[in-house]
Amino acid sequence: MRPNIVLITADQWRGDCLGYVRGRHPVMTPHLNQLAAEGVSFSQAYADCPVCMPQRVTLLTGQVASRFGLPHNFQVRSPVNARLSLPMRLAREAGYQTEAIGKMHFSPDRARLGFEHVRLHPDDYVIWLEDQGYGGFYRGHGLGGNEVYPVSSAVPERFTHVHWIVEEGIRFLTQRDPEAPFFLWMVFEAPHSPFDPPDPFDRLYDHMTIPEPVKGDWVNESDYPPGFRARCLAAKYDLLNGEMIRESRRRYYGQISHIDYQLGRFLGELRSKGLYENTAIIFTSDHGEHLGDHGLFGKATFLHGSGDVPLVMRLPSSVPLAHPALELSTPVLTADIYPTILALAGLEPTSEVDGRSLLSVLEAGQGEARIMCGECGRNDSTAFITDGCYKYIYYILGGVEQLFDVGQDAENLHNLANDPAYSPTKDALRDALIAYLMRFDRPIVCDGQLVAQARDLDEVSLRAQNTAAWRGPLRYGQGYGGGW
Repeated sequence: MRPNIVLITADQWRGDCLGYVRGRHPVMTPHLNQLAAEGVSFSQAYADCPVCMPQRVTLLTGQVASRFGLPHNFQVRSPVNARLSLPMRLAREAGYQTEAIGKMHFSPDRARLGFEHVRLHPDDYVIWLEDQGYGGFYRGHGLGGNEVYPVSSAVPERFTHVHWIVEEGIRFLTQRDPEAPFFLWMVFEAPHSPFDPPDPFDRLYDHMTIPEPVKGDWVNESDYPPGFRARCLAAKYDLLNGEMIRESRRRYYGQISHIDYQLGRFLGELRSKGLYENTAIIFTSDHGEHLGDHGLFGKATFLHGSGDVPLVMRLPSSVPLAHPALELSTPVLTADIYPTILALAGLEPTSEVDGRSLLSVLEAGQGEARIMCGECGRNDSTAFITDGCYKYIYYILGGVEQLFDVGQDAENLHNLANDPAYSPTKDALRDALIAYLMRFDRPIVCDGQLVAQARDLDEVSLRAQNTAAWRGPLRYGQGYGGGW
């Protein structure tokens, strides 16, 4: 019998913010810890393009953003051939019932892209809030989707979008066709900013020591990428003092625990309905969150915390696994999830797929050497490459290069790009990255060289911008493409 498949995606969840990682972040994620203990976790999982909309396309197609040519958020139609999308292939070729719930962030908003049915956040969730007497309470605190000041939810816990998404997932388990396997994709908007967990999750970390943001030795006037400085000025991150940042981190952690605890309800329903043993559960994110590291918030870079994502897989007993609690450091991409899910259903990917099925890696308990590449941005493009040992990052603004020893410097604190001892490593990675970008005819490369652009920073003009954007209370189902 084909396994049921549940793909759980959180928006802007750092790869190191999981309890089982035992890292700097004191996050409590008991249910994800359990899934990792029963299955496999990856410590080097990367998004090839760490922003929202391209990653939705990648998860549905197995293609990287460099291939479909939109390494940034966009307003054109999502470049997904519905006939070849993951849910359509599962339905048409393997008899799966398919459902999507949460922040799809497709374009147009209500496109199904191969799913039989979609319950959409924020559209359907906001309409539901109207029916519950909480019209205008979604982001009713007034902070927008990219503002990083600490705040609490404007609605009680049971009326939050996290609770709503899980409740809709449980409803699907009750109303599904019992004679068909199912593919369910749940996408949480949290822990994406605004950092607004509900009570009591807004106080959950009040008595814990909150780590300070890290700051690389390259964060200075000469080595700091001009694009970073522009972001800091426009979003006014320099106006956040240490106490504010620590409180924002507390709220970010609170959002993470809120999702994890709510997932306990969903996983419990899988067990009580006798579905758990034959269900593959995959948890990941579309990208991370800088959370103040190196003076930044948000995503869209390939630095640690932004370009790396969590990836946990709990597989049915019918799927070979080297051993439970398998931890793999082999580099993988979010593009690998598409062919892995197809393989779970007994299907093969089509030719233009950039990801690889991970099932053979899970059975062997180790992965082969592999190089990962990616790019992100429109006018401020950045690109990266890693072989699992070193990571090279290039920034088109200023032509800045960074090289990090991933094994010894996971948090990217020490830039080795200007150290002559590492020139052979840097040159080899740069050449491989150029070849990757040329394969897709990307404009960040010209005449076989990475393009560099000058950037003069007009601090007054930049500070007058509002890149964080206030996007206050929403009513009547406006979505991500609704101009808000």
